Amino acid sequence: MAWFTRITRFGDVHLVYGQEANMSCGIASVMMCVFKINKLKPGATAMTVEKDICQKYADASGTPYAPNKKGTLPKHLAHVLNEFTSGHWRWHHFHPNHVPSVLVHKVGVASGLGPTVDVNPVILGVDWETHGAHWVVVDTVREFLGTKYATVCDPWDSNVHIQKIREHHPFHYNANEGGFSFDFWGSHKEYTNSAKGQVKTWGMLYRDSAK
Repeated sequence: MAWFTRITRFGDVHLVYGQEANMSCGIASVMMCVFKINKLKPGATAMTVEKDICQKYADASGTPYAPNKKGTLPKHLAHVLNEFTSGHWRWHHFHPNHVPSVLVHKVGVASGLGPTVDVNPVILGVDWETHGAHWVVVDTVREFLGTKYATVCDPWDSNVHIQKIREHHPFHYNANEGGFSFDFWGSHKEYTNSAKGQVKTWGMLYRDSAK
């Protein structure tokens, strides 16, 4: 397991969890949401939390968790999130043009520059233009000079990608843009080819309310 600290051009700081297996983006996204909502810090307890999350996913799916063989399903991810955080998580499928509006409503919009202390992250399912799908976390939406930007915490390359969003338009994700980082230690995966997609088939996971 590996955590990375990323700083955006808005002066915000984000913890990004890097997935270890090819199909563990769902569990990695759940880990990020659990840590961000519960304000946990990476350390010795993170390994225990990850183990518990994987076991809860296996219990929910009724099969052993196999991150190198198959991906994770949204209804099971929602069940795990409800076990580890407050509020009620559900999976929602929207028309692509509605995704940005829901994202703005659920995450909230922060204006100006500087850190954001309280976050309400969501998990998005991205359909790649080539093939396959991917889970990512959006924990902040910024409005700057009249334009809104979503901060995507991507477990594949352990990086943040600032993506411009427009309400009533599809959410386009380009993992080759909007990211800048440097590492003091640790290793992570990289995007080697064009990685573009939209939130269509897999929709999003979000909390309806806090307890």
